[in-house]
Amino acid sequence: MHEAAAAATAPAHGLIAQSAAMRAVLDMARRAAQTDVGIMLLGESGVGKEVVSRFVHRSSPRAAGPFVAINCAAIPDSLLEATLFGYERGAFTGASQSAPGKFEQAQGGTLLLDEVTEMAAGLQAKLLRVLQEREIERVGGRRRIALDMRVVATSNRDLQQAVQQGVLREDLYYRLSVFPLRIPPLRERREDIVPLAQAMLARHAQQYGLDPVPRLDGAAQLAMLDYHWPGNVRELENMMQRAAILSQQGVIGTAELFFQSAAAPVPVQRAAPVPVPRELGAELADSERQLIADALRDSGGSRKDAAGRLGISPRTLRHKLQRMREAGLNLPTIDDDG
Repeated sequence: MHEAAAAATAPAHGLIAQSAAMRAVLDMARRAAQTDVGIMLLGESGVGKEVVSRFVHRSSPRAAGPFVAINCAAIPDSLLEATLFGYERGAFTGASQSAPGKFEQAQGGTLLLDEVTEMAAGLQAKLLRVLQEREIERVGGRRRIALDMRVVATSNRDLQQAVQQGVLREDLYYRLSVFPLRIPPLRERREDIVPLAQAMLARHAQQYGLDPVPRLDGAAQLAMLDYHWPGNVRELENMMQRAAILSQQGVIGTAELFFQSAAAPVPVQRAAPVPVPRELGAELADSERQLIADALRDSGGSRKDAAGRLGISPRTLRHKLQRMREAGLNLPTIDDDG
């Protein structure tokens, strides 16, 4: 592999990013990390916003400082202010001693405000003032504390829509959106699905003492590439944890995969053959073509044997090969054996 290509596909600080879409996000994040500009990470639930925020921190001059995260949606409004700003002794009932808040704990490093749009309006006004003045006062205190830190915020909302609905203050919107980065959902970066899954399986194999590390067979990989992943990387993580436990003799097939339905996990049902490049996009076409090409090579060009390796019928494979030919994709030499 050429040096440039190797650098493009190599994990960055533990991140798997083989798709062009995710590599572009990480490149932008890496460049923004060299300054103290505030970064707003946007994307659906489960796409890995906290993972990217940690990547920003590790890529920045503040990497040696602390990384402090707080989920604004998980803490009641009555406690969030004290959690963020800290408090002085006697500030409220139960405050028997002074305590620093998350802003102070992140001094010299990075503070992640996860799901910042879930913050109450009154607290949003105080956050805006902190971002503008770079200083805070503890709850019940009068001393101003200067801040030296970076703020990264995340949201799974459409920010402009949140402003229109009154969920997010417009002035805070402009302050947070100086450097917005959208993290694409997993269905838009399908080249990352199998590499992510393999890395997760290796981690869970170590966690559970599994030897050898379970591997995904061809049918399982094709099923995962066909799936729409509403839960994104978080759903993939849960699936691989279950599959590692259920794997038989180190192999994971479709029987060990459970895709989420609206009600509960159900065993995967293989979809009908799908036209490859146009409907699924270039990334899916490349991934599926590689799987099929590998199977044909390993079977000496036998379409029947390759179909068996992939866990699909020869007719389905023939249909996929025809679609690939129509799309102008190069295929290995095939023994037309039915």
